[in-house]
Amino acid sequence: EWEDLEGKLFRHPDYCEEDEYCMFDTDDLWPDGTYLVAGTDPERIYVWIGADCADCDYESLDSCRAMADRAAALFTSASGTHRGAEVLMVRENEEPDVFWDYFVLG
Repeated sequence: EWEDLEGKLFRHPDYCEEDEYCMFDTDDLWPDGTYLVAGTDPERIYVWIGADCADCDYESLDSCRAMADRAAALFTSASGTHRGAEVLMVRENEEPDVFWDYFVLG
């Protein structure tokens, strides 16, 4: 199910298996959305927040952090995986290199 060096991408709040992006790249991240990347490491979840996301105040780190925590909680509840994982909030244009490593198609 989970393969080495790969991740699964979901757009919040659609966390069912049929809502997973099977083949994804950076173009799948739209600025008006929140996306979750869950990789093979069950200890870590990345929640990416677009600059135009309506679900939180992008300029507020606290608001973005709260959004990331809500998204991760919904994901772990729906998927049954990554329970207790560290939630790493990633804002658009502030992505660490390791985040992009999950985007095998570029």
